[in-house]
Amino acid sequence: MTIKHRHRYAALLATALALGSLAACGSAADKTAETPAAAYPSVVEKGSTLTIYSWADYVSPANIAQFEKETGVKVKVDAYASAEESVAKLRLTQGTSGYDLVVMDGAYVPQLVQGKSLLPWDKSRLPDFAGLSPTFIGKSWDPTNTYAIPKSGGSTGYVWDSAIVKKPPASWNDFYDAFADPAVKGRTSVVDGAPSFVGSYFWGHGISDQTTEPADYQAAQQYYEAKVMQHLKEFNSYPRADLAAGDLVLAQAFTGDARGALMDGPKTLRFALGAPKTDLYVDHWVLPKGSQNPAAAHAFVEFLLKPANAAKETAAHGYYTGVQASRSYLPDNLPYKEIVFFDEGIPADRFEPAEVTPARKLAVSTFQRLKAAGSR
Repeated sequence: MTIKHRHRYAALLATALALGSLAACGSAADKTAETPAAAYPSVVEKGSTLTIYSWADYVSPANIAQFEKETGVKVKVDAYASAEESVAKLRLTQGTSGYDLVVMDGAYVPQLVQGKSLLPWDKSRLPDFAGLSPTFIGKSWDPTNTYAIPKSGGSTGYVWDSAIVKKPPASWNDFYDAFADPAVKGRTSVVDGAPSFVGSYFWGHGISDQTTEPADYQAAQQYYEAKVMQHLKEFNSYPRADLAAGDLVLAQAFTGDARGALMDGPKTLRFALGAPKTDLYVDHWVLPKGSQNPAAAHAFVEFLLKPANAAKETAAHGYYTGVQASRSYLPDNLPYKEIVFFDEGIPADRFEPAEVTPARKLAVSTFQRLKAAGSR
């Protein structure tokens, strides 16, 4: 969620329920930090180890090597297989996870703070935090970024083959209207996850995706049953290969997968962000309770916030780090740069941060009913 692992996005609610944390859905800023950030050791010890818990292949090897060379700190990265695994480990170990630095989806931050599983950042040690895009900071999961420092982010929109879909969709409603075109029937897909799929109905109809009105979800279900389900080929969070092969010609897609489809597929493929609103997913660096090397953790995150190093991150995994000045360090011929920097020229309020709230239970129930109906 890396960001490419968006299957975790569909599992946000399941994780929250399993951990009994829906009651703890206030923002991280509502909680009081137990450990004064200024009290952390400030000296980065040469010969020490910084142990990171993250998605696999989500930090530039070149950046790790350079950081080790500059600081003498050994960086060790352990990969988790799912968001559930990472959240559960931090919640259950309570300071004995053995990790100094963890990559965490912003939507999980409030419950981890509520569970006293995270430590606050000393942002005085992160001067390059000031260079982050407004799209990535100050979000509902941590309005003051006390516990969560953005690492990489993306959004959701639609891909279409302009040789077949003659009218470019300008909104979620346009996108779903296009499903009725006989030329696309059986060659369409939507994301296999409630937040993005059910949420797109609400964004298209001027309704908050945090609504808890049952009538809103009934209307969403009726809308999809009437306009989408009979024309839908599949639920697919990874349509890159199918779009490139021409098996799909109209698909809801996350920015990373959409970019990959345009890189691999016919030159007639197009992409646009969902409108009038769409989602925002951001992975963050968090300090787990019990971090044994907070000095190196701060130094490493600040190292990655440097524009040149942030550009190396984007080049390695294809996602925007939120470091605005990093754009000038990337080649002009970077494929589909406008999708990488998806928020350029877009008002920050166009993006709705992904959250784990009671509304998700209703969204998931609606989603499950639609999937069940589609399988008949």
